Amino acid sequence: MARIMTLVTVYAVLPLALAQEAKMEAPKTQPPPGTQPAATQPAQAQPAGANPRVKLETTLGDIVLELDADKAPISTLNFLQYVTSGFYNGTIFHRVMSTFMIQGGGFTPDLVEKKEGLRPPIKNEWKNGLKNQRGTIAMARTQVADSATAQFFINVVDNASLDMPRDGAAYAVFGKVVEGMDTVDKIKDTPVKEDPKLPMGKVVPVTPVVIKSATVVGTYDTKPLEARVAAQQQQAQAAEAKAKEAAAQAQAEQEKQLPDYIKKVEQETGKKVEKTASGLMHVVLQEGQGETPKKTDRVTVHYTGWLLDGTKFDSSVDKNQPITVSLQRGVIPGWLEGLALMKVGEKRKFIIPPNLGYGANPRPGGPIPPNAYLVFDIELLSIIPPQQAPAPK
Repeated sequence: MARIMTLVTVYAVLPLALAQEAKMEAPKTQPPPGTQPAATQPAQAQPAGANPRVKLETTLGDIVLELDADKAPISTLNFLQYVTSGFYNGTIFHRVMSTFMIQGGGFTPDLVEKKEGLRPPIKNEWKNGLKNQRGTIAMARTQVADSATAQFFINVVDNASLDMPRDGAAYAVFGKVVEGMDTVDKIKDTPVKEDPKLPMGKVVPVTPVVIKSATVVGTYDTKPLEARVAAQQQQAQAAEAKAKEAAAQAQAEQEKQLPDYIKKVEQETGKKVEKTASGLMHVVLQEGQGETPKKTDRVTVHYTGWLLDGTKFDSSVDKNQPITVSLQRGVIPGWLEGLALMKVGEKRKFIIPPNLGYGANPRPGGPIPPNAYLVFDIELLSIIPPQQAPAPK
């Protein structure tokens, strides 16, 4: 499936001075008499510590990219590996938006996604300090933060919205255009059409813009970069293993607390805590007299949430702001199942196990730890049938 960036983007107005500066970068000069033309001179090794450069030869001209190996080592090495393997040769810029970006590196001219030679997804380096400004190159991805493989895009305007995290991360910039911004502008201005093979709107160039070749400029020793990335990956794996161990210990501690917590709830309510086949635990606090919602309905509720140790992490009651949710999506599975059991006017306590809550991946920086049992008191206030639901904007 196409790796399509589904983005809500605020398009910046590009100053004329920046556009002129981009066209003036790296002027080309003629070689002195008696020397070989630059195109036929032997490749020269790039200076130690210099950033690697890559030349994209396209059917509309050449683009030279300078990759930031210091700030984006993982993305840089990944891109270089695709370049040196020849993966990009013969691929196209398949998604062209003249006021946004040009995206390529993943499809052939007949709009078939190139899968042979794809490497595993890489870690998203969006916190490296590089911004999605005109002329920068960044990694395309799906709605999963760490899902980038081969596809990339070049920003044709300043795209500050891409620097804001969505789905847990923003879009990782890893280099910039240093020659050939005029070629980038030719690509962005090429006529586009809709194509059923890529249902992304009117973004497919009428005449395919082909990357004829992608090559490293001169020679670049990737061994130091490979060693650095390997060390980072080892550190990340060690940190992940440590975090998993801590989460497992925390869950084991909660498992010990759970029987006593259930016993306490049953003593306070005088009712037995029931358990569904999925593991959702619940007890009625106040009987309801209204209808039970259908899966197609939306409902308005009040709620308060705690951890097993009594830590309150959220409450619509405290804010006096009831919320409206769908019984099909948008909330954790424990809520979807639990709300379908209730009647209007009813209050019910739910004890939600980790697999029906946020699991090992709760909201970053939030009060809910990984693999946490969650306790919610929920009051079902009203049902909103589908015909009464607000129209999508």
